[in-house]
Amino acid sequence: MKRLLTILSILVVVFFASCSNETPSEKIARLQPQMIGADGSVNKEVGLELIDAYIAYAKQNPQEETSPDMIFKALDISVNVNADNHQKTMEIADMLVEKYPEHNLAPMALFVKGFVYESINDVPNAKATYRYFLEKYPDNPMAEDVKASLKNAGIPLEELVRQFEEE
Repeated sequence: MKRLLTILSILVVVFFASCSNETPSEKIARLQPQMIGADGSVNKEVGLELIDAYIAYAKQNPQEETSPDMIFKALDISVNVNADNHQKTMEIADMLVEKYPEHNLAPMALFVKGFVYESINDVPNAKATYRYFLEKYPDNPMAEDVKASLKNAGIPLEELVRQFEEE
């Protein structure tokens, strides 16, 4: 029995050591299938690990064409699993906008940042983010949506519905 416990202990140590030596790509490949459960629910713990793996990949491979996509995937997951850590979500959005400002996903990341500010009722920062979007990406197809978000930021949903019904 003692020998069996020793063997099991060694196997556990080897398993964890092999996991810790994973490259970000290997970690992403391992975690992606675990992200969504059979019932369609998101596994928060796996999501948080996957966010870190996507960010690590982008940091290790800043010139790779897929790095902005990896950051955006991290942002997308963060919006869904980081309800208690909005700052992390906004940092990821900033990372994409700052490192890859010309990438086609950068405007969406900036919009998401404004939306997150709005969702936590930080209207001044939401509006500032929307204004920055319009300054940085005035010709983006999302510009009209951003203008509407800027105009309606801070207005309660009931009031927006009432205004819509009156039109």
